[in-house]
Amino acid sequence: MACFFFTKDILQGKTIDAYQTQEEKEVARDFTYIDDVMKGCLGALDTARKSTSSSGKKRGPAQLRVYNLGNTSPVPVGKFSF
Repeated sequence: MACFFFTKDILQGKTIDAYQTQEEKEVARDFTYIDDVMKGCLGALDTARKSTSSSGKKRGPAQLRVYNLGNTSPVPVGKFSF
């Protein structure tokens, strides 16, 4: 989301506020390419296993699964560039 706010402010000639934590550390965020997210979503759909209920019996396709499609390399917001 920060990317959109930064872009909007840049186009409007506004300054970009970079925040720090209470410990005076620079804020960092993970950024992920939308293409990678889409590939991950489609891959998850293709490989979903059968859901197992609390009784241990196999049922139909899993109703809900959690997948972390985020990046694991935080970038300090101050070093963020377009």
